Amino acid sequence: MAMQTIEELFEHELKDIYGAEQSLLDALEQMATESSDREIKKGYQQHRKETQGQIKRIEKIFKSMGQKAEAETCAGMEGLIKEKKLFMREKPSPELLEFYNIGASQKVERYEITAYESLIDLAEKLGMSDAVELLEQSLQEEEATLNKLKAIASEFEVSDEGEEMDADEEEASTSSRR
Repeated sequence: MAMQTIEELFEHELKDIYGAEQSLLDALEQMATESSDREIKKGYQQHRKETQGQIKRIEKIFKSMGQKAEAETCAGMEGLIKEKKLFMREKPSPELLEFYNIGASQKVERYEITAYESLIDLAEKLGMSDAVELLEQSLQEEEATLNKLKAIASEFEVSDEGEEMDADEEEASTSSRR
């Protein structure tokens, strides 16, 4: 059956983000397990709780539409998860894995932010004010999480060949490569 209406597009995108959020639950649990930093581990656990809340909001939207919540495989999220599995084949040090996970999490957040913005636009066009409100809550959480990740990444120090670089040395190194 061909997709013909904005309602069908909204439903498709809602199923997609529902699938993405469910896939993310497992990934967040794995990253929390991999993390040796207590604060970062706590952050992944907190984001997992937020993700569970986002899933509940999506289920409320489906219910308001008179539908059972149904997930579609989210190719975007599956691609990001596959990217992580491929990276793991490189057998990164625990420190590099931690730094990679912070960057990978930022990619995920940006993907989710875009998905929620798109869903909000569709819901507004459909006059679904309750759905807009629920989606905006999730969007705000995703944006806050991205900001936290950016702050963590900017403070995270990765040793290069066993030597710690301070921020000035790192900036000098980055500048000389440009």
